[in-house]
Amino acid sequence: RRENMKARLLILIILQIGISTQQWCGHQPSWTRRQFETPYKFDPNNPHPGVDKTREVEIILHDKTLTYMVNDRLSSNSSTGLNLQTGIFTAPIKKNGYLVTLTAQLANSNAGTKVFSYAQLFILKNGNLESLQNYLLVEMGKVGDLRVEVDMDKGDTLQVFVGHHVESKNTGSFRYDGFNLESVRFCIF
Repeated sequence: RRENMKARLLILIILQIGISTQQWCGHQPSWTRRQFETPYKFDPNNPHPGVDKTREVEIILHDKTLTYMVNDRLSSNSSTGLNLQTGIFTAPIKKNGYLVTLTAQLANSNAGTKVFSYAQLFILKNGNLESLQNYLLVEMGKVGDLRVEVDMDKGDTLQVFVGHHVESKNTGSFRYDGFNLESVRFCIF
């Protein structure tokens, strides 16, 4: 009976070490409207959006939870942890001090112009912003980098929420495209 108890304790310790050394990472190479567009299918009663301007729909890239590439060598998940399609990490165990990193940059296909943009990223715990330490401002020409420790109970969630972000800007007579978020990497250790 004592040997059985020792074996159970040893298995529990091994499982705890295995779970506590897990890591989860999501990678989004480029956050653009193309991810949300529905491909156009010919319909004579419904003109292509590029032909009929009244049928164009602006794709909103902000006020959304960031999602990640599923078949990408830079993304990883397991049966528990980070769901790449929803962008939500669910803590498999209670842990004080999950290490969370978030990096991103903003594309600049308008070099030589004086048009600038920025993006806001927030790490939400259970759908709430718990601290201003969980806010990342992504500026053009710089890599945004955020590193925080988050205490989580089993079942708590984390997600990256995209606040302000635009893919194009109109200056009156010109439209500038290409301010999309790039190389976003969200990791939990």
